[in-house]
Amino acid sequence: AKVYLAHMVHKVVDTAIQLHGALGYSQDTPLAATWNPDLLRSVGGAIAEEARGYGASVLLAPTVNIVRTPRWGRNFETYSEDPLLAGRLAVGYVQGAQQAGIGVSLKHFAANNQETHRFVTNSRVSERALREIYLPAFEMVVKEVDPWSVMASYNKLNGPHASENRWLLTDLLKAEWHYQGFVVSDWGATRSTAAAANAGLDLEMPGPPRFFGDKLEAAVRSGEVSKAQIDDNARRIARLIVRSGLLDGPLPPGEIGGDHHRAIARAAADEAIVLLKNSGVLPLRPGVRTLAVIGPNADVARIQGGGSSAVNPFTMLQTPLDAIRAALPGVDVIHEKGVDSEETPPTADPALFSPTADSDETGLTASYFADSDLAGPALRTERATSFVKRISGNIAGPQASGYAALRWAGVFRAPVSGTYEFSVRGTGAAMLDFDGRTILDGTTPSVIDNRDVIGSPVERRTIKVELEGGKTYPVRLAYRNGQTRYEYLSFGVRLPRPDFDAAIAAAKRADVAIVIVGSETLTEGEGYDRPSIDLPGDQDRLVSQVAAVNPSTVVVVNAGAAMAMPWAEQVPAILDMWLPGQEGVAALADVLTGKTNPSGKLPVSFPMHTTDDTVVLDTVESDYDEGLLVGYRGYEARGITPLFAFGHGLSYTSFDYEEMAMVAPPEPGAPVRVRLSLHNSGKMAGKEVVQLYIARADRTPDEPIKQLAAFAKVDLAPGETRSVELTLDPRVFSSWDVSAQRWTARPGAYRLLVGGASDAIRLTKAVRLTPTGEVRPQVGD
Repeated sequence: AKVYLAHMVHKVVDTAIQLHGALGYSQDTPLAATWNPDLLRSVGGAIAEEARGYGASVLLAPTVNIVRTPRWGRNFETYSEDPLLAGRLAVGYVQGAQQAGIGVSLKHFAANNQETHRFVTNSRVSERALREIYLPAFEMVVKEVDPWSVMASYNKLNGPHASENRWLLTDLLKAEWHYQGFVVSDWGATRSTAAAANAGLDLEMPGPPRFFGDKLEAAVRSGEVSKAQIDDNARRIARLIVRSGLLDGPLPPGEIGGDHHRAIARAAADEAIVLLKNSGVLPLRPGVRTLAVIGPNADVARIQGGGSSAVNPFTMLQTPLDAIRAALPGVDVIHEKGVDSEETPPTADPALFSPTADSDETGLTASYFADSDLAGPALRTERATSFVKRISGNIAGPQASGYAALRWAGVFRAPVSGTYEFSVRGTGAAMLDFDGRTILDGTTPSVIDNRDVIGSPVERRTIKVELEGGKTYPVRLAYRNGQTRYEYLSFGVRLPRPDFDAAIAAAKRADVAIVIVGSETLTEGEGYDRPSIDLPGDQDRLVSQVAAVNPSTVVVVNAGAAMAMPWAEQVPAILDMWLPGQEGVAALADVLTGKTNPSGKLPVSFPMHTTDDTVVLDTVESDYDEGLLVGYRGYEARGITPLFAFGHGLSYTSFDYEEMAMVAPPEPGAPVRVRLSLHNSGKMAGKEVVQLYIARADRTPDEPIKQLAAFAKVDLAPGETRSVELTLDPRVFSSWDVSAQRWTARPGAYRLLVGGASDAIRLTKAVRLTPTGEVRPQVGD
């Protein structure tokens, strides 16, 4: 019984990666900032339809790993530091995707919270922390919406690798949780044949198999793997094939990038933006005549992080500067970059290139050849508008499976005079010809870099060239296939260094200065963690000096995770736009101008300093010593005030909380319902996220002061009042009993805390859990 059956499943995709032309949705952390499971259901359905349009059957998403540290390189790919929020959002996403007929692969199972040493690190986590922090989001999705597959992670968990961890894959997932789907390895995470199969791993990826296939058949014949085990594996994969509908004929066509999907992406970007601070500067006043838009992220489309979740959008992307100018046609918008935050030359902007000198198109002509010397006719020719290629197997795509070399050719238009840096990274040999001469080849000095290459070390070669502004230069990059398992090629260009003093001068003469800062190209990505939460480069100094000359300074943070903001007290307004997908810059412009009222809330805490985060990442034995005290649970228990608290997010209107009460004392073990009144007391329609936390009176020092127990997003017109009902799972009154191996209710006194953020509690209700399991209002409350 051969178990490598991926070809029968048709195709899987990492959300929308590898699709040449797909909508770029908000990354997962901004999706979590919406606090809106219904919106996540729409996003999941739309992404599934796009995947189906490309013939895919399974999305390698969602990621529900907990944000244990703000320095994790893949924070932007997951939802939250809180398991309830992560789980509820993931349930919505999976419902949407699978209702559209496309399966998901819930990942990365489990305790996968760092990129450093990710293939070998041993996550040493207490059973209680696993049960109460790192597993609940997986459990919710498995039990409520039955994901088609679950992906076993790279890391070890308390000893065995996840792909060989029988307690994780069989005892917990398949037996205790009654999971009927199949377990797939993360790409390359399978490390054995019999040990993996006997642990409950059903499918090795990618192909061709290294440990399953013929080796698995031999293990069954030798008795190392039982026939009962292999029958179970086969049944699970066969169930996927049936669920995918492939036995019934071709998949129905799916919409790719249509107006309906763009509207969903835009709604997600609108609701994701978080107003962190506002002292009356936003929304921008109608009387603003001159606006300075400053910063390294102002004129780039920083919409996503790096790695296997990246998308190749098929539309030319707007930058924040483009969107602001379009939204304010009567305002004099001046732009200065101020600083260059890039550590290495960023991926080349296709707008700087054209296929020919007389062409109005952007990008270069890409040609693929069967001969490594680029001789003979091309196997395929297309216009390249993305200069990062990374793929498992074949970099050219299925249409040119026999390729040995590729060429990007066209012209480069230098926008200004000065020193330019060109860089090439690749697993094969590359040669860059510029203006008729070879300027970079295998003899050019190189450095080894693993950033944005999914953790694999790849050589980077860089050369500096003096160019004249306004001139057009012929360019040709030839690349020979490296014949590696994971192939990679990228082409980078750094423009001449920006003028810092010009940026300060622009800010000084403007009515309002908007400084757009954040991640650089390689700050956040798969395969590496961040050394700190500081903004890269000289961005902090830029913000401070702009604020010193313009009292109406608005800072926009364009990053997928928490960033330190030592200048927060110096500026009157701060917005977090995250990594918002292709519709995010238009959403930003609408929030700045007041067309959209911001409603995002932080799904993670923003610490004041890197030192507030005590997690050690550079280790192969990762001790989760913080136990239950992750994120806001830890900050509150340790008495550390974050820069911005979990759940924080302001609005252009105001909300009043009133009249909190239990609907009725529930039967023992039944859900608890709490009702309150929410009033929009401002002059603008707005959405508020009502958050309910539970606090146990008899908590021990290693337990959190409070934890999220329920939430709801409510849309109110000006002056409108609405009754809001929140339902608490009775398990919030329990904790995991390691000795009894079950959830155990803890009778005693509790407080139900309701507000607009974890540090903005407006209403409190004292209740008591009786020994018989009844939740009763506290006498005298």
